[in-house]
Amino acid sequence: MIKQILRAALCALMLAFVPGGADAAPEIIEADGVYVMGDSDTPKTARDAARTEAMRAATERAGIYIESTSEVEGYALTRDEICTVAAAVLRVLREEATPELVGDAWRYRVHLVCSVDTEGIDLKELASSKAELARLTQERDALKEQNDTLRARWEQAKPVTPTVPVVIGTPPAAATQQDLIFQDAADMIERGENEHAIADLSLLLQDPAVTGDARAYAYVLRGRAYYERHANALARADFTAAEHTPHTNSAYPIWRLYQYRGLIAYNEGHYADATNDLMSAWDASDKTDDELWMSLRRAERRAEQDRRHAVRGDGGARSWGIVIVP
Repeated sequence: MIKQILRAALCALMLAFVPGGADAAPEIIEADGVYVMGDSDTPKTARDAARTEAMRAATERAGIYIESTSEVEGYALTRDEICTVAAAVLRVLREEATPELVGDAWRYRVHLVCSVDTEGIDLKELASSKAELARLTQERDALKEQNDTLRARWEQAKPVTPTVPVVIGTPPAAATQQDLIFQDAADMIERGENEHAIADLSLLLQDPAVTGDARAYAYVLRGRAYYERHANALARADFTAAEHTPHTNSAYPIWRLYQYRGLIAYNEGHYADATNDLMSAWDASDKTDDELWMSLRRAERRAEQDRRHAVRGDGGARSWGIVIVP
């Protein structure tokens, strides 16, 4: 269990070693995604699918760049950890969507120009993560018994090979067990037991069989736990990893990633980014979450104030035209 937490913390610490800062220009990456429309597709779904493919390609190239320029002594980072870090530092600079008629079918091509921008990472926060890593290392022996218990629970959660033929279309037992793990993790977060939730979800994410909606939601929940612990860099990395994992919102509320990523942006003073993410969350929700609505309205007001300040330089204040007569 603790090994997974350490690896997650190391993903953030790795960013401190990536060439960046004021003296290094961001690395520019270009990537393309293509999607051929089917009979049931709309232009928007085709464009979104092409963009998802382009983002996947860009994230892979960003991961190669980070892996080739990072110096992490004594640690072997997995592909999943590299991709998580790459997703956190990738920024889209320009996007071009082009519809093309190929034979009798329409094809959408999305071209992205991105930067690997390590300046967006809070180095002060990463330094505190380093201290947290040291603390977790010291607690390894104390948590060994708990680790064994979690592994035993995970083994029990694995589906048992059936002794009778399985009817095609029957939901796998593993899906029910994943739901139980997600519910346990959500309850832990509500009780403030964020480290335990992170441990369970990290263990789940180690399983390559966990894909699609389940994998995306595991990232969302773990990111929520990091958010509650004010580990913004790790939370943002998980939310972005969830966004880039192919998924729908039918099984789990994966759209919550936009809500919490928007709250992080708001707390950091990036009000335009906060507005974009919170609007995405609101659009994907059932429009009944009052807290989400109020967060969106606050972000919109602050973003508008920033816009007025940029235009007039007065913080958005109204000019009353007062003239002082001597």
